[in-house]
Amino acid sequence: MPDASASDGRLTTAQIDHFETFGFLLLRQAFSPAEMEHIVEQAEVRWSELRGADPQLSSTTQLVEERPSLAALITDNRIYQPMAQLLGADFIWNGSEYHDEEYPTAAAHHWHADRPGPREASYRRIKIMFYLEPKRRNEGALRVIPGSHRDPLHSELLSFQLAHVLPDPSFFDLDGRDVPCFALETSPGDVALFSQSLYHAVYGKLGRRRYLGLKFAARPTTDEHLASLRRTTSAPFEPHPIFLDAASPRLARMVEGLPQQAGKAQRLTAQYTNPYAR
Repeated sequence: MPDASASDGRLTTAQIDHFETFGFLLLRQAFSPAEMEHIVEQAEVRWSELRGADPQLSSTTQLVEERPSLAALITDNRIYQPMAQLLGADFIWNGSEYHDEEYPTAAAHHWHADRPGPREASYRRIKIMFYLEPKRRNEGALRVIPGSHRDPLHSELLSFQLAHVLPDPSFFDLDGRDVPCFALETSPGDVALFSQSLYHAVYGKLGRRRYLGLKFAARPTTDEHLASLRRTTSAPFEPHPIFLDAASPRLARMVEGLPQQAGKAQRLTAQYTNPYAR
């Protein structure tokens, strides 16, 4: 696995080729222990506020945007430069998420793609994961099927998408744990990024599981792109105020022109409804 690249955050040619071929990339210790301690501290401050209002809460959106020191991750070169290289310099913001759950018994998140279907896969979107506890193969690590972000493999695995919501799914007559895959074993400070059309799963969730997720996309160039974005989130079209702050040109550019297309995007969702279409 390629290592994290130079201090300006830019990926090497080998890392770009790795992502293009396999659909994921793991940047080892991109953030220092001191930086991760600060990230965890800031996430906990906001999470404590949210849990105070709703003790049953297990996940939320916009936690990153609501803490300035966490929002700084979005434009940090170690995040920003890889996104510019993989999505194009005019890439857009696609929302954040934070999960904090306690699993009393081992749980699974079965095989699926966040954006399934060959037409969805043709529009590139990337999710970046910061896991706040160590994750190992059989203890909650993200598993991926390399190359499944592209056809023909992507379409050949569409049956997984239909099976993963079943109470006891089977994948080509295999238990989900036995599907051939690569496990992204991580420690705090590692950054995992993957195409949202890549098939992935998690097995062995046990104990506390926390992660920050940052999502980005190529700038939409078709009506179908707009519909797909709006079908899954309002973040690009109703941006948090931090993205409208002229003091941060990088943030402002990530949402430029998108709020003005919110109505159109919403109307288009009725026209483009089949994510499995070719």
